[in-house]
Amino acid sequence: MSFIDFTIVEIKDLEDAILEYIKDNYKKESLELDAQSQLTNYINELDDDLYCMIEYPYVDKMYRDSYYSYYSSKHNEYNRDCIRITLFDTKIDFDDFRDINEKEKLQNSFRGFFVIRPTFSSIIGKSLIDKRAFIDDDFKICSYEGEISVNGVKLKVKGFPHSSQDHESISCAETTIWSVLEYFGNRYADYKPTYPSHIINILNKYSKQRLLPSNGLTVDQISFVLKEYGFGTSIYSRDDAYNEELENIISYYIESGIPVIAALENESIGHAIVIIGHENDEDLDVDSTPHQKLKFDEDDLDYIDYTDIRKRFIVNDDNLQPYRAIYLDTPVEHYPAGTEFEGARIQSIVVPLYKKIYLEVVKSKQLSLSILSDETLGYRPNNGFVFKHFLTSSRSFKEHIALQNDLNPTIKNIIILKKMPKFIWVTEIYNRDDFSSDVAEALILIDATEANEIGIDALILGVYPEKTIAKDDNKFVYLPTKFYIYNTFKNNLT
Repeated sequence: MSFIDFTIVEIKDLEDAILEYIKDNYKKESLELDAQSQLTNYINELDDDLYCMIEYPYVDKMYRDSYYSYYSSKHNEYNRDCIRITLFDTKIDFDDFRDINEKEKLQNSFRGFFVIRPTFSSIIGKSLIDKRAFIDDDFKICSYEGEISVNGVKLKVKGFPHSSQDHESISCAETTIWSVLEYFGNRYADYKPTYPSHIINILNKYSKQRLLPSNGLTVDQISFVLKEYGFGTSIYSRDDAYNEELENIISYYIESGIPVIAALENESIGHAIVIIGHENDEDLDVDSTPHQKLKFDEDDLDYIDYTDIRKRFIVNDDNLQPYRAIYLDTPVEHYPAGTEFEGARIQSIVVPLYKKIYLEVVKSKQLSLSILSDETLGYRPNNGFVFKHFLTSSRSFKEHIALQNDLNPTIKNIIILKKMPKFIWVTEIYNRDDFSSDVAEALILIDATEANEIGIDALILGVYPEKTIAKDDNKFVYLPTKFYIYNTFKNNLT
């Protein structure tokens, strides 16, 4: 009778233990230099106090998909089973998985998993890891809660999916598409996860040549696949009108909890990564941020656009470990000098939007600023105010409002009971001195399902320190209500 083999080791012994599993089960005495380096670097980013459970054989659906669609047809024999490593932040024993009283301990200490697959040019497979498993976890990301069975016990973990490319059946573009669909498919009922072979099948409708082995995909192909899965994608490129504001656009969408696929280019290569979050706000240097100007009557007021604040963004790059922090103007800073990636920058992005979001970010920002500066529909904040703009679902925003204890009860009821579309653009206005304390003084809510050309009719609510403006059928209603205290919305990133 064959059994699944489990071994529990401390993180300091994990690499040697994995190499023993590879030797015993894949009959491979040593790894190629690139694969060995990949494994070492991956483990080195994990926290030093973790305990790890190694499991073989493990059936990984993502690798099995590549195996049956590609590797099984090759002359050389490939193993179809993987090794899985599950991570815990406290000491665990095998008996813990057989004791119902230890379930809570296992769940509280569980930090996710990653897979070792028998593709020896690139062995790191699918992972879903809690950011707390890493040495540096001072950031916020798009995440979903996944559930897996570990030694017979179901455990949950929050994170963003990651995988390295195997250089044959999946390239960087396929892994970014897979991870984005894995995220949306597990978080929202409107979408579903997918596998690499399904991506290839969709692209066969589009391509005039074979797609295996993979040579990578273009931005248009990436967008085409996402559209086939039900997204209303938007592409922004430096070659169009977005050269100067591409980084700002990325920041708006990340703040909206929407992962962005970025295409990197230099003179010799093209590469795709997925941007999923950014460092925490309390670490940001607001004082050195350049100011913009907005005209009020005959005056210009200085203001700080939140997306102009220099910050590090969190990316999943299939050549690196999960959750690497970069500046958007130096996206390959983790690559060694002299590699083919040197000097690559973000050339274009693909944004997977809900298909009924018609008001895209550039137009919505312009509309929000024009409403703010309108003498009838807006109000005049103090000089040097902070402007923060993002997209969210009305359901999520109303839940946030319902939990605001210090908000004016009349304002709370107006927002919660107001009929709204599924998605809204939200603008939060801060006095500069209140930004670090997360207390905004005004809100502007805009209908995200209106067309790009729409004007002020897209305004749903303007909630200001001394008044509220609400859309009622085809007219605006003015209410002399005070805002009181409103704490910033943080539901998009965790």
